[in-house]
Order: sequence, then structure tokens, then C-alpha cells
Amino acid sequence: MSHAHSMNELVENDHKALLNALSELESAFDQPDTRQFNEWKLERLWQLRDFLNLLQKHFDLEETGGFNERMSQTAPHLVARIEHLEEDHLKITSDLIHIIDVTKSIRKPDSPKMDRIRLRVGELVTFIRDHEAAETDIIQEAFYQEMGLGD
Repeated sequence: MSHAHSMNELVENDHKALLNALSELESAFDQPDTRQFNEWKLERLWQLRDFLNLLQKHFDLEETGGFNERMSQTAPHLVARIEHLEEDHLKITSDLIHIIDVTKSIRKPDSPKMDRIRLRVGELVTFIRDHEAAETDIIQEAFYQEMGLGD
């Protein structure tokens, strides 16, 4: 198996794991356990931290693993879009860190912060899904270019 092929597989599997974690995150704040609130909150915090770690590894893979670099070489006209997606990584990371900090500061289940967290998580999930879809488009375009199927 060539290095490029195994790298593509790695990115693809990583992408699937990310989308699974994203689905779990989407409903994570729906029903807080009011009786065991601290335990519930701790589980959510760790879920967010695990997700942040997963995301950062995903971004490392794309940015440092040579994946984006190879796509830029294959399809130079996509460089601006690839760079734009890399900037999204910074926004996603800082939004997630903000959500973690606010979650940590919530003292009781009926805190008004809970609604804000739900909203922020919902917006972030949507943003990441759009980001991943844009990434998929670029990958397909680069692939068609590489195969000589582009215009």
C-alpha cells in the first residue's frame, strides 16, 4: 500500500470518527440530569475535551500530515480554499475552548448559561459539518484533477 493511499485512508477513517463524535455532541446537552448535575456536567466536559483532542488531531493530520500540501500541489487553483479551511480550524478550536470554559462555570441545571451552551454547541456542530462538506468537495475536485478528469 502506497504512502499516499494509506494517508487517504487515515484521513477518511479520521473523518468518520469525527462525524460520529459530532452526532453525539449534537444531543449531549439536551437533557441535563438535574439530580446528578455535577456528574452529568463532568461527563459533558470530558466529552467536549475528547472531542477537542479528536478535532486537533484531525487538523494536524490535514495540515501537518502533508494531506493539504499534496492537494495544493495536485490542484494549485484550490490553494486559497484550502488556506481558508485551515483558518476555520482556528475558529473551531477557539469556539470549542470557549464552550468548555462556560460549561465548567455552570453551577446548576437551570442556569441561563445552559441555553447559551446549547445554542453555541448547535452553531458549532453546523459550522463543522459545513466545513467538512467543503473539505470533501475540495478533495473530490483535487482527485478529479489528479485523474485528469477535471476541465
